[in-house]
Amino acid sequence: MWQLLTNTFQICWARSQRMNDIISNTVICLERSQIDTASQMLCHAFDRDPMLGYITQDAGSRKPDIIKNFCTAILRYSQPYHHTYTTEDLKGIAVWIPPGYFPINFVQLFQSGLYTLPFKLGFKGFRRWLSLFTLDTYHRQDLPEPHWYLLLLAISPEHQGQGVGSSLLAPILTQADYKQIPCYVEVFTEAAVNFYRKHGFEMVRTVLLSKHAPCFWTMRRKPQNQVQNQSR
Repeated sequence: MWQLLTNTFQICWARSQRMNDIISNTVICLERSQIDTASQMLCHAFDRDPMLGYITQDAGSRKPDIIKNFCTAILRYSQPYHHTYTTEDLKGIAVWIPPGYFPINFVQLFQSGLYTLPFKLGFKGFRRWLSLFTLDTYHRQDLPEPHWYLLLLAISPEHQGQGVGSSLLAPILTQADYKQIPCYVEVFTEAAVNFYRKHGFEMVRTVLLSKHAPCFWTMRRKPQNQVQNQSR
């Protein structure tokens, strides 16, 4: 009897925790006034990111400032599109580029603050950063039609595993399914590949920029209704 009561309590507690996570993960659009705070959170979230680690491997103590500069420029660049999502307490950030606005306008991105990056990275770091332009080439080949592009998704380390990432994806994935529009993302860890697979993304290609660079994967997602219709 005692074991039954204990098990019942544990189940109810787990359900309560999941419900609390859902409630606390209310998604809102990031305001311009929140960019600096959000950039600080992203700097913490990307501290162990393999691709940013590869680019900043010679930066030493400058690494946090470089990552913050990169994130700030991304958030400023994406503001006019009004599809940068966060939670009320900034647990994570999702930056979506809407259909018709890819490729990235690098002039506007540099004007958003990225112009300082080459000086902060140094010659070797800047060369490694330039190698990332290959992503655009693969992106055009992988999905030439209009689509939603997930430019950035990051969750604060202390809030990972609480459903924040799924909550941040939901607004656009729901809209993409309704309007029958595909989505695209590049990822840099196998854990991220598995996460996106759970949300309907399929791997397109695996790429190694150089023998010293980390691997990355490109993924695309067909509208889910379309997938269901094709399987009937």
